[in-house]
Amino acid sequence: MKAVLLMSYCHLPSIDDIPLFYHHLYHGRLPSPDIMERAVDRYRNLAKPDPLGSTTLRQARALERRLMQHLGEPIPVYTAHKHTRPFVHEAMEQIIASDVKHLYTLPLSPLYSKTGTGSYQRAAEQARDQQDADVSITHIPAWHLHDRFVEALSTRLIEALRWISARNRSRTVVIFTAHSKPGLPAPHRDYIAAFTELAEAVATQANCHNWKLAYRSGGPAPQKWLGPDVLEVMENTAQEGASAVIICDLLSMTENIETLQNCRLDGLVKARELGLEFATTEFLNDADDFMTALEEIVLAQILHEAPQ
Repeated sequence: MKAVLLMSYCHLPSIDDIPLFYHHLYHGRLPSPDIMERAVDRYRNLAKPDPLGSTTLRQARALERRLMQHLGEPIPVYTAHKHTRPFVHEAMEQIIASDVKHLYTLPLSPLYSKTGTGSYQRAAEQARDQQDADVSITHIPAWHLHDRFVEALSTRLIEALRWISARNRSRTVVIFTAHSKPGLPAPHRDYIAAFTELAEAVATQANCHNWKLAYRSGGPAPQKWLGPDVLEVMENTAQEGASAVIICDLLSMTENIETLQNCRLDGLVKARELGLEFATTEFLNDADDFMTALEEIVLAQILHEAPQ
């Protein structure tokens, strides 16, 4: 039997799960009470359940239905997370117990990094090897330039550009963002290259000529992080004469607290400070066009490996 494993960052069914999430995030210790209080406040201010985990489950069910319709056989789609249950090793236990013989792993972030996508892939292999299970694993390769995926992102960008008032539209700058990485650029060459390629593809399809790259969510000094930071780029953009800014994140396809905070909320505060009109592109979540892209990405791999 074949199966798919979708991999994402976390799933918090209850606000009471936040301390356990941070305990794992901080490698077995809790951050200071001030940090914890601010973290809980951010989730409370959403005024709704954390969207990342619940949306990931809907994505899994939608993909499962689509694969069944296309292939005529059940292809279970499991979910696993980096910092909350089910962890990858727990999902692998369930997969192995279900007698799956071929597993396809699919990260829900399109940009590969050793600490992100790579860590999920290694965890799946280690869990398989530790149980000495007869399960072959195919890691679905880079999909950031898949045609339908690029089309879905460019559609969101076109919608955001159209939303900007007519008087500011000609002086609008799009800032593509991705999560920063610690250290110097050299170890992150593949990540930076994929980020740049995706930005170029989306901008081209959206007929957007005025755009920049920036990073978000970097940590504090003295640790070096990939830059420039998105808020600094907004400041520079305003100084150059722009009247509107759109932030389009190219790493997080699913709504989540970190991207909401660093792009939409912090971006809005900075835009008001600078006198800029401001918008962000919508998350893809479980929208039909994104699910069609994921379906085609998975199907292409399954059919490529099918006996001729």
